[in-house]
Amino acid sequence: MKKIISLFLSIVILVSVFSLPASATTEGRSLPAIVTFFEKYGTNFVSLLGRAWNIIFKTDETAIPSAPEFTPSWQEISGDIDITPEQTLTAETWVAEEISFISEKKYANPFEDVDVDLLLYGDGKVYTIPAFWDGGDTWKIRFVCPAAGDWYYKTVCTDEENTSLHSKTGKVVCTEYSGNLDIYKHGFVTTAYGKKYLTFADGTPFFYLGDTHWSLGDETVDMVKTICEKRVSQGFTVFQSEPIGATFDLANGIAEYEIAGLRNYDEKFKIIADNGLVHANAQFFFPYSMELLIANNGGYSDKTIADGMREISDQAKKYLEKLSRYWVARYGAYPVMWTLGQEVDNDFYWSETTHPDWNHINNPYKLVAQYIAKYDAYDHPLTAHQENTGATAAYGNGRGASDKCTVYNNDAMPSCFRDVKEHNFYAAQWTPSKTEQSDFSREKDLWYNSQGKPVVNYEGQYCYLWTKNFGARMQGWTAYLNGMYGYGWGGHDTWSYLNIYDEENDSSDGVDTITSEEKKNATWQDSLEYASSYQSGYMRSFLEKTEWYNLIPRFDNPAYFSPSIGVYYTCASNSDNTEIVLYFYSFTDPSVAERANAKGYAGIKTGTVGNLEPDTVYTYQWFDPITGKAYDEQEFTSSPYGTYYIGEKPTATDMALRIVKGE
Repeated sequence: MKKIISLFLSIVILVSVFSLPASATTEGRSLPAIVTFFEKYGTNFVSLLGRAWNIIFKTDETAIPSAPEFTPSWQEISGDIDITPEQTLTAETWVAEEISFISEKKYANPFEDVDVDLLLYGDGKVYTIPAFWDGGDTWKIRFVCPAAGDWYYKTVCTDEENTSLHSKTGKVVCTEYSGNLDIYKHGFVTTAYGKKYLTFADGTPFFYLGDTHWSLGDETVDMVKTICEKRVSQGFTVFQSEPIGATFDLANGIAEYEIAGLRNYDEKFKIIADNGLVHANAQFFFPYSMELLIANNGGYSDKTIADGMREISDQAKKYLEKLSRYWVARYGAYPVMWTLGQEVDNDFYWSETTHPDWNHINNPYKLVAQYIAKYDAYDHPLTAHQENTGATAAYGNGRGASDKCTVYNNDAMPSCFRDVKEHNFYAAQWTPSKTEQSDFSREKDLWYNSQGKPVVNYEGQYCYLWTKNFGARMQGWTAYLNGMYGYGWGGHDTWSYLNIYDEENDSSDGVDTITSEEKKNATWQDSLEYASSYQSGYMRSFLEKTEWYNLIPRFDNPAYFSPSIGVYYTCASNSDNTEIVLYFYSFTDPSVAERANAKGYAGIKTGTVGNLEPDTVYTYQWFDPITGKAYDEQEFTSSPYGTYYIGEKPTATDMALRIVKGE
């Protein structure tokens, strides 16, 4: 039967070669006959051949594994709440509120000696929210009410005799949020079972566009305020941070002298939240910091786990749990995402002997993930910042991974967080080539092997450090259309304020050269105005006019798109292929970069879309990622074989195209 089908399809393909589909080709260009022939017929042939191959061998992969089911931290309750409130507060849904308590009892080491929780009752649920010591005799509790109505609380202190901290009660009258910030209108960002993208609490898809700030500790409060206001106006939705430069070190508990630095950090968290940005924050930074934390608090036990790695001592585990609890207590009531630390998944720092006592087997950040989730009443998304995809992917070559996956990315190690149940999205560090067509190996690994969890391209090349505006915007488009529903943009000198890393060297992404002088002269104010920071917002505007969250990456499947020779592209469409989005990052305009990104005619060419409904009207619309200009919509009718030859782009720069089936 397969042979008969193959013969029939071959005849159809041969006939189709001589049936020229409608074309959007730009007039006025003179091409060699052989080039014109291939452009109009060859890609059509390849598209049909790809479809035949998919039908015969069932190779059209669209299914992805479902994510593990989610178990919330809160517990259901029934019946009346038997609490007599000592005070009444007011609140709006999802907006952080704060309660302070003054302890009448002195403690030698408040961070270590006592814990306080707040039990928050309402909406048929009870939330357990940890308190934090804020210096002197003050304990504070930050909380949110996820629903309107009357809420009641009661404190629980490990020192029950301290009645100034134990069994304190109150009522919170909560009304619906009255402002216009999405993060409060729709609720905190979360991961949803079976979805490959992040959502708000009410299920609304969340468009992740992040701005990178690894040196948040070095940034002033006024800087953070200016940056947030600017980024919001440009369309950013996430503030990505790590605490480089912070005036607290966490290596030996929390001391009184560190409280001022933590309060300064509080101001920044609040500014980020007040601007409606989600804060993807790292709790503990580079692995050398973690090594110091462990060494100062009991080190390692004599128990060997595997490969000569020793288990972390019980004392060190206890300290890490205490510290994780404190961080959640201080910042868990804000719209946050937990990212644990810098490049701690899988961990090539071990191979570089930065910390010889732990690797992917006894990675202490696995414990931190468990502890963060344990005390997080609001179940914020949690991940570990990965190394670059050349070192670590979702599954990679499978070494060390317990499940079975198709191997796409042979050279990378698997995520060591695959089996950590608290880990619920991947923060990839993916830098696509700017000067060649991807083979999609790393992209497929992240799509098919990520256990149904969302993937964010958390870190790429930073604008005016390793790339320029073309590369910085290109990384966002290729991330979203390859199923990474999130992009972390970064610019020099805001990706890490005052950081002189790699400033002595010229860099090139293959298209643009960034000189040492340009790097040294870059200021944080310059970063606010880099063209690609605006252009990333243009991308968001374009994609939000589509159902971007329903797009499926089509990678190199020629049944959906067959490129002309030398064309660089990425393609995605919805499940029934009635909405298609393509991004072409080949171009021939030298004003975009220092040299053309493709040779000859490839810079202006596109290819043929397939799997269309035959003889059917579709609309298409070109979009300029540089200016944000959307061209007028036009129509075409697909060929009798369900294909359409696009022709040339309207300009010679990188361009996006949206195709939609007519009503």
